[in-house]
Formats: sequence, structure tokens, C-alpha cells
Amino acid sequence: MEETPYYYGSAENRLNSKGQVAVPARFRSILSDADRERNYVLIRGHENCLFMYTHRQFGRIKDNVRRQAEQSGDRTFFREFMARAVAIDLDTQGRFTLPVDLMREAGIRGPGVLFIGMDDRIEIWEPSVYQTRRDEGGAYDETLRKTGERIFGI
Repeated sequence: MEETPYYYGSAENRLNSKGQVAVPARFRSILSDADRERNYVLIRGHENCLFMYTHRQFGRIKDNVRRQAEQSGDRTFFREFMARAVAIDLDTQGRFTLPVDLMREAGIRGPGVLFIGMDDRIEIWEPSVYQTRRDEGGAYDETLRKTGERIFGI
């Protein structure tokens, strides 16, 4: 049985003049051959970022969203979720074009683009937006400390 890839760490790459950015090699290298051939799906994420899934992982997420929408009777949410998903193909150098509407929604202006591994997905951020969130301090740091204590027992 093939393992599902998981992502961790972060890396920043630059948008080129065509609006393309390369997925960091550290993230591309863990894909199976099947996932590498099918590339990725982008959707709007939380907190002003984009979520990037393999097609296989997106299929799992999509199935869960559909089940939840059917149970709650909210077809509109599922319709919007599917309508806003964008399949992207990587070129031979691992680059893809960031859709302008998704860049706008995530506040990505470039030239830097931050990729953060988040287990089953990669988050894509405008570096300054991510840094601002980290610099908020206070309550955010306290939340991190409490979560760390609960998870790691330290």
C-alpha cells in the first residue's frame, strides 16, 4: 500500500514575469509517480492563504465536503467549493501559473511566495501577510504555548 505524502517545513520562491512560481523541490520530491503525473488542485484556504492538494488528497477532501453539504442541505457551499477549485499543471521545472483571482483573494502580490507544508496540503502565502500574523504576538503566542503543552505535554 502506497503512503500518502505529508508536507512539513517552509520555503519561499519568486513569481516570474509570467505569474509563474515553482513548487519548492522539497515538496515535489515526496510525491509518488502517480501524484506527480496528476499535479495539484488549488483552493482558497483560511486566513488569507491558498491550499494546494494533490488530486488524490483533493478527492478525499471533496468527498467529505460533499457528505457534509448533503447532510446539512447546503448545496450552495459544495457548488462554490467545486467551482472555485483550480487544477494546475507543473511544467518540467516545477512551475505553475498562480490564477489571478486566487492571488487577489490571498493577497499575494509577489515577488515572493511562501510555501508552508501542512501535513496533507501545502499552504501558499504572501510572505508579508504570514509575517504579520506571526508578529501579532500576545494572544497568538499564548494560544501556541497552550496548544503545545496540550499536544506535547511540556
